[in-house]
Amino acid sequence: MNVNQTVALNIKKILILSFIMSIIGLVVVMRIFELSLPNSYEKVTNKKQNFNNTNHERGLLLDRNENIIASNIYIYSLKAYPRKINKPKKIIKLLKEHVDFNDFDVVKRKIYNKDKFEVVIKKNITAPEAKRINSIGIPGLEFVPVIKRFYPNEKVTSHYIGHVNKEMKGVSGAERSFNDTLNKGENVTLSIDIRVQYAVRDELIKASKEFNSKSATAVIADINNGEIISLVSLPDYNPNTSIDPNIISYRNTATLNLYEMGSTFKIFSIAAALESSDIEIDSKFDARKPMKLSKFTIKDHHPQNRILSTKEIFIRSSNIGASRIALRLGNRKLKSFYDDLGLLNLSTIDLYEKTDPIIPIKWGEVETATLSFGHGLSISAMQMIEAGSLLFSENKNTSVTIKKREPRYKSEKNNFISAKTKSILKELMYENVIYGTGKKAKISGYEIGGKTATGEKSLNGRYDKNKLVSSFLAIFPVKNPRYISLVLFDEPNNKVNIKSSTGGGATAAPTTAKILKRILPILGLPKKINIRPDIIVTQKDKLNLASY
Repeated sequence: MNVNQTVALNIKKILILSFIMSIIGLVVVMRIFELSLPNSYEKVTNKKQNFNNTNHERGLLLDRNENIIASNIYIYSLKAYPRKINKPKKIIKLLKEHVDFNDFDVVKRKIYNKDKFEVVIKKNITAPEAKRINSIGIPGLEFVPVIKRFYPNEKVTSHYIGHVNKEMKGVSGAERSFNDTLNKGENVTLSIDIRVQYAVRDELIKASKEFNSKSATAVIADINNGEIISLVSLPDYNPNTSIDPNIISYRNTATLNLYEMGSTFKIFSIAAALESSDIEIDSKFDARKPMKLSKFTIKDHHPQNRILSTKEIFIRSSNIGASRIALRLGNRKLKSFYDDLGLLNLSTIDLYEKTDPIIPIKWGEVETATLSFGHGLSISAMQMIEAGSLLFSENKNTSVTIKKREPRYKSEKNNFISAKTKSILKELMYENVIYGTGKKAKISGYEIGGKTATGEKSLNGRYDKNKLVSSFLAIFPVKNPRYISLVLFDEPNNKVNIKSSTGGGATAAPTTAKILKRILPILGLPKKINIRPDIIVTQKDKLNLASY
C-alpha cells in the first residue's frame, strides 16, 4: 500500500468516526431539548413515581383484636404547568370557584409565572376533592399522588403507635420499633386493646382537668405475659398533622419521665424484708416519733405516734415504719432486691423512647431508709409496671412489650419470691384498698389491690412541698392477678398546698376506680356476687385513714 492509499484510508476512518460522533451528539442534544419541554418533564416524573410505587406499601399496625390503628392513604398535590396554560385568567376564575385556597393571591402569581415548568398550588388534597377538580376539566393541571400514613384514632394512640416522617420511616412508638418489618410490607399486631385505650384516655383526661395536673400517665399490662394493653400519656398529639418534636405533647411521659415514686416503693421494700425472713407480717416497729438519721429527719404525714405492725405500716403508709424495716434488712439486701426487680436498670419495653433511672451515688444508711418509701431513686412509670409484674406474675417473664405475644406464650414458672411472700403482699394491697390509703379505688363486686403514693419533687437538691407526684399502683383481681395498672399525676393542683386533696389517695386512686369500672367488663372480668368477707378491724383502725 502506497502513501496515497494510506492517507485515503485514514481520511475515510476519520470521516466515519466524525459521523458517529455527530449522531451521538445529535441524540444528546435532542434528549436535552426533550427534557426541557413540560410534557417530557411530566413523563420522567411519572416514570419515577411509578418506580417508587412498585415498592412495598408500609405494613399495617393492628390492635390485639385486628382493628387497624395505622394504615396508608393516598393524598394528592395539585400542580400547574404555567407554560401550558393559554388562558390563565379563565383558569384562575375556575379554580377560585371550585377549590379552597388559604392564599389565592399566591396561587395567581404561580400560574402567571412562565419561568417555571411546574408549580405546586395545593397540597394534601383528598381523592374525592381531586375527582371533583378533575371533573371541571381545567387544562394545564395535574394531580400527583403521594402515599401518607394515616392514624384513624388520632390522639388516642399517639404515644403508643408513634408516627413516621415524610420518607415513611418510623420516628417513634411502634412505628419506629417495628420499622424494618413494616417497610417490608408486613403487618404487625400490637398488644394494645383500642377499646380499653379509649376508656383509659377518656377518664385520664377528665381527671387531669379536674386536678389541674401538669401531665398524666396511665399504663395497664397483662401481668403474666408482659403485654401492654393500654398506654396513655398526657398531653398527647395528633400524628396525622405536622409534628414538632420540641412541643411537650410529643414526649411519652410513661417511658421518658422519671419520678421519685414515693410510697408505692413500700411494696418492694416490705417484699424484700419478708422474702429475706427479716420480718413477719406481725413484726412490730417503733413509729412513736420522727426518726433522725445524720442531718435528716424522717416523718409520717399522718403520724400514729405508736408501735406499728408491718401490716399497719403498709396500710397507713408510715415512712418511719418502712425506714426501720429497710434498716433491719440492710442496704446490701435492699439494693440487690431492687436491682433484681429492674428498678436500677433501663426499662425492657420495646420502645426507643426510654431513659435510664437516676440512682443514688452512694447507698448508705440514709439512702437505705429513704429508698424504702421511694425517695432518692427516680424511675419511669413503665419500670413500676415491670417491677410489679415480676412480683405477682405466675410466669418468669422478664420483659414488657407493645407487641401481641402468641396465645400459647408461657415461660418458666416465676420463682422470684416465695408463694408466702406473694400471698402476704396481695393481702396487704387488698386491705389497703378496703381500709387504707387506697380506699377510693374500691369497686363493688371486684377484688382490687393497690398502693397509693405521693412524692415531693426534688428541685435544686431540695424537695418542694407544692410540687407533688401522685400515683396508684393496682393489681386485679387480687387473688389471682391478671393485670397491673399505674395511674400517675404530675403536679396535681400545683397551686394548692393541701396534700389531702392532691395525694395519690385523693387523685390516682379514684381515677383508677373509674377506669377499672369501664374496662373490667371489656377485659372479661365479670363482677362477683360474693367476694371475700371484710377483714375484722377495730373502730379505731377505721378512723383517720389517710388519703395520702
